[in-house]
Amino acid sequence: MRLADPAGSRVILVGTSEYQDDNLPDIAPVANNVRALASIFRDPEFGALDEASCHTLINANRHEATLQIARWCREADDVLVVYFSGHGLIGNNGELLLAFTDTDYGLSEFSALPVEQLRRALFDSPARTKVLILDCCYSGRAIPTMAAADATVLGQVEVAGTYTLTSAPRDLQSLYREGERFTVFSGALISVLRNGVSGAPALLSVDVIYRNLLRRLRAEQLPEPRQLHSDTAGDLALVHNAAFDAKESRAQLPQPATAKAGDIFRELDDLVSLASKDTERQALVNASRDSKWPLLARLRMTYELARLGDLPSAVTSLSALGKITQPADALKALVEFGGLMTSNRLWSSAYLDSWDVSNLDDDPVALWGLLMAMWLRTSGLPFKVRMEAATDLVRYGKRREAGEILRGMARQQGLLKVEREMLSTRIKSV
Repeated sequence: MRLADPAGSRVILVGTSEYQDDNLPDIAPVANNVRALASIFRDPEFGALDEASCHTLINANRHEATLQIARWCREADDVLVVYFSGHGLIGNNGELLLAFTDTDYGLSEFSALPVEQLRRALFDSPARTKVLILDCCYSGRAIPTMAAADATVLGQVEVAGTYTLTSAPRDLQSLYREGERFTVFSGALISVLRNGVSGAPALLSVDVIYRNLLRRLRAEQLPEPRQLHSDTAGDLALVHNAAFDAKESRAQLPQPATAKAGDIFRELDDLVSLASKDTERQALVNASRDSKWPLLARLRMTYELARLGDLPSAVTSLSALGKITQPADALKALVEFGGLMTSNRLWSSAYLDSWDVSNLDDDPVALWGLLMAMWLRTSGLPFKVRMEAATDLVRYGKRREAGEILRGMARQQGLLKVEREMLSTRIKSV
């Protein structure tokens, strides 16, 4: 998971709060939406973008908005985020139209921005990852067949290579509430970005943000947001997680059941805790490449660097552990596996298809050993290096843990005969 590269990314925040046509009531909170989101994305503690990377456009006319959005989209080659808040109108043919200050309600198909043009701007952008966020109502009137309308609108805003998030309110009252500073959906989004998500990683992905928004709005019986995935855009981090607790994160990867105060694993926990502060992170980077630490501990450090968003350092540290053909892909798999463990989704995932998980007898150390064996396998390290990583724990008084990791490795299906023989010999020696 990573944040956008400021140099090659663009966040485009567009909102229309004032309309010339009396048939389109003003939506005062929209301007607040845009300003608040801009302050978050530009804050070094959250999005860490500058004004050259994070653009705002408030109360523009249709012509100005169309050209400016297209220009900014073409400037991005890493991450592109486009946000729109305001009136959404439904054309005669069911097409979604985005209203601007000069939109004529009676001639909306000729004076509003067809979402197809916005799709084209995103599609033509050279950005590798694209996120589209729409917070708009459909002309301020209830839609009789909302399910069908949702499907129609979501189909229109789907763009290849893009993660799409929409508010999908039924009417103007669902879009915003009188006296509120922000619209309903954007207010919830701003709250999540500013306050973070407890128990989530150090970086907030758009997928985690969506799930939190869904729970919040559903609990208040408000219109539920919709999302459309594409590729791995859902893993993109929008901001740092303000609620991230480094101490709490220690438990996110299983620790040996026999760990005692003062041992190598507690020292590792302390190092990881300090690394949550940018000023202390270099110590974790250095330790992840120091052979004085057990290889398994260095792998954990590499994983934590990736979770903290320092992907270049994490890739370099992973490569230093052993000969890995595609370290960037291996790191991604390592983080994905860690996510499955922390979210308790591992036991229903495809990872288990190639492992024998029977007869663990509720032994926590045996279970830990199996998980570490699976995690080592995911790292892409060669078989002999993984075996040495397990055996190395004996030097630190972790003979039982070393044996359980080796036994866990033996549970992998499809091992070569020579590999099984090597494991058998090594298990007897520890």
